[in-house]
Amino acid sequence: KNAETCVRDMLRTFASEHGATARAADRMDDGTPIELTVSINSESGDAHFDFTGTGPQVLGNHNAPPAVTYSAVIYSLRSLVGQDIPLNQGCLAPIEFTIPKYCLLNPSDDAGVVGGNVLTSQRVVDVVLKAFKACAASQGCM
Repeated sequence: KNAETCVRDMLRTFASEHGATARAADRMDDGTPIELTVSINSESGDAHFDFTGTGPQVLGNHNAPPAVTYSAVIYSLRSLVGQDIPLNQGCLAPIEFTIPKYCLLNPSDDAGVVGGNVLTSQRVVDVVLKAFKACAASQGCM
Protein backbone atom coordinates (compact mmCIF):
# COMPACT_ATOMS: atom_id res chain seq x y z
CA LYS A 1 0.00 0.00 0.00
CA ASN A 2 1.10 3.56 -0.57
CA ALA A 3 1.29 6.33 2.05
CA GLU A 4 -1.97 8.05 1.06
CA THR A 5 -3.96 4.81 1.21
CA CYS A 6 -2.48 3.89 4.59
CA VAL A 7 -3.29 7.30 6.10
CA ARG A 8 -6.84 7.19 4.72
CA ASP A 9 -7.31 3.68 6.14
CA MET A 10 -6.05 4.80 9.56
CA LEU A 11 -8.40 7.80 9.55
CA ARG A 12 -11.39 5.63 8.57
CA THR A 13 -10.57 3.13 11.31
CA PHE A 14 -10.22 5.88 13.90
CA ALA A 15 -13.56 7.41 12.86
CA SER A 16 -15.34 4.06 13.07
CA GLU A 17 -13.91 3.33 16.54
CA HIS A 18 -13.92 6.81 18.13
CA GLY A 19 -16.19 9.02 16.03
CA ALA A 20 -15.58 11.43 13.18
CA THR A 21 -14.40 14.32 15.37
CA ALA A 22 -11.27 14.40 17.51
CA ARG A 23 -10.23 17.31 19.71
CA ALA A 24 -7.24 18.16 21.83
CA ALA A 25 -5.53 21.17 23.34
CA ASP A 26 -2.32 21.86 25.20
CA ARG A 27 -0.31 24.90 26.18
CA MET A 28 3.19 26.11 25.61
CA ASP A 29 5.28 26.88 28.70
CA ASP A 30 4.21 30.54 28.49
CA GLY A 31 0.54 29.52 28.49
CA THR A 32 -0.13 30.02 24.77
CA PRO A 33 -2.75 27.44 23.75
CA ILE A 34 -2.55 25.10 20.78
CA GLU A 35 -6.02 23.82 19.92
CA LEU A 36 -6.91 21.21 17.33
CA THR A 37 -10.17 19.84 15.99
CA VAL A 38 -9.90 17.01 13.46
CA SER A 39 -12.99 16.27 11.39
CA ILE A 40 -12.82 12.97 9.51
CA ASN A 41 -14.91 11.92 6.54
CA SER A 42 -15.37 8.25 7.41
CA GLU A 43 -16.19 7.30 3.81
CA SER A 44 -13.35 9.00 1.92
CA GLY A 45 -10.74 9.02 4.68
CA ASP A 46 -10.20 12.75 4.23
CA ALA A 47 -9.63 14.87 7.33
CA HIS A 48 -9.65 18.54 8.22
CA PHE A 49 -7.09 19.61 10.83
CA ASP A 50 -8.38 22.90 12.25
CA PHE A 51 -6.10 24.84 14.57
CA THR A 52 -8.66 27.59 15.24
CA GLY A 53 -8.39 28.63 18.87
CA THR A 54 -4.60 28.46 18.90
CA GLY A 55 -3.16 31.50 20.65
CA PRO A 56 -1.77 34.55 18.87
CA GLN A 57 1.81 34.82 17.69
CA VAL A 58 4.21 35.61 20.51
CA LEU A 59 6.90 38.26 20.85
CA GLY A 60 9.65 35.67 21.31
CA ASN A 61 10.87 33.13 18.78
CA HIS A 62 8.52 30.24 19.54
CA ASN A 63 6.25 30.95 16.58
CA ALA A 64 6.18 28.28 13.90
CA PRO A 65 5.43 28.80 10.21
CA PRO A 66 2.79 26.50 8.67
CA ALA A 67 5.47 24.22 7.16
CA VAL A 68 6.57 23.27 10.68
CA THR A 69 2.98 22.37 11.59
CA TYR A 70 2.68 20.28 8.41
CA SER A 71 5.86 18.40 9.32
CA ALA A 72 4.59 17.74 12.86
CA VAL A 73 1.31 16.42 11.47
CA ILE A 74 3.02 14.19 8.88
CA TYR A 75 5.28 12.80 11.61
CA SER A 76 2.26 12.10 13.80
CA LEU A 77 0.30 10.45 10.99
CA ARG A 78 3.24 8.21 10.12
CA SER A 79 3.44 7.24 13.79
CA LEU A 80 -0.26 6.38 13.90
CA VAL A 81 -0.24 4.23 10.75
CA GLY A 82 0.50 0.62 11.62
CA GLN A 83 2.72 0.02 8.58
CA ASP A 84 6.01 1.23 7.17
CA ILE A 85 5.20 3.97 4.70
CA PRO A 86 7.43 6.38 2.80
CA LEU A 87 7.78 9.99 3.86
CA ASN A 88 6.11 11.74 0.96
CA GLN A 89 3.26 14.08 0.07
CA GLY A 90 0.86 11.13 -0.02
CA CYS A 91 0.74 11.24 3.79
CA LEU A 92 -0.82 14.71 3.62
CA ALA A 93 -2.93 14.19 0.49
CA PRO A 94 -6.10 13.44 2.49
CA ILE A 95 -5.51 16.33 4.90
CA GLU A 96 -6.87 19.88 4.71
CA PHE A 97 -5.56 22.50 7.13
CA THR A 98 -6.98 25.59 8.77
CA ILE A 99 -4.29 27.57 10.56
CA PRO A 100 -5.51 31.09 11.38
CA LYS A 101 -3.31 33.99 10.34
CA TYR A 102 -1.17 35.61 13.01
CA CYS A 103 -1.53 32.72 15.42
CA LEU A 104 1.42 30.88 16.96
CA LEU A 105 1.37 28.42 14.02
CA ASN A 106 0.97 30.98 11.22
CA PRO A 107 2.76 34.15 12.33
CA SER A 108 3.41 37.32 10.38
CA ASP A 109 6.47 37.47 8.14
CA ASP A 110 8.44 39.51 10.68
CA ALA A 111 7.77 37.28 13.71
CA GLY A 112 10.59 35.25 15.27
CA VAL A 113 10.30 31.55 14.42
CA VAL A 114 13.56 29.73 15.19
CA GLY A 115 12.35 28.21 18.49
CA GLY A 116 9.09 27.14 16.84
CA ASN A 117 11.01 24.67 14.72
CA VAL A 118 11.78 22.65 17.85
CA LEU A 119 9.70 23.48 20.90
CA THR A 120 6.42 24.37 19.20
CA SER A 121 6.57 21.51 16.71
CA GLN A 122 6.91 19.06 19.60
CA ARG A 123 3.82 20.49 21.26
CA VAL A 124 1.90 20.18 17.97
CA VAL A 125 2.90 16.49 17.92
CA ASP A 126 1.64 16.16 21.51
CA VAL A 127 -1.71 17.71 20.54
CA VAL A 128 -2.15 15.53 17.45
CA LEU A 129 -1.32 12.34 19.35
CA LYS A 130 -3.67 13.40 22.16
CA ALA A 131 -6.50 14.01 19.67
CA PHE A 132 -6.00 10.51 18.27
CA LYS A 133 -5.91 8.99 21.77
CA ALA A 134 -2.32 7.84 21.28
CA CYS A 135 -0.71 9.62 24.22
CA ALA A 136 1.64 7.86 26.58
CA ALA A 137 3.51 9.09 29.62
CA SER A 138 6.13 10.86 27.54
CA GLN A 139 6.49 13.70 25.08
CA GLY A 140 6.05 13.88 21.31
CA CYS A 141 9.57 13.86 19.92
CA MET A 142 10.23 14.11 16.21
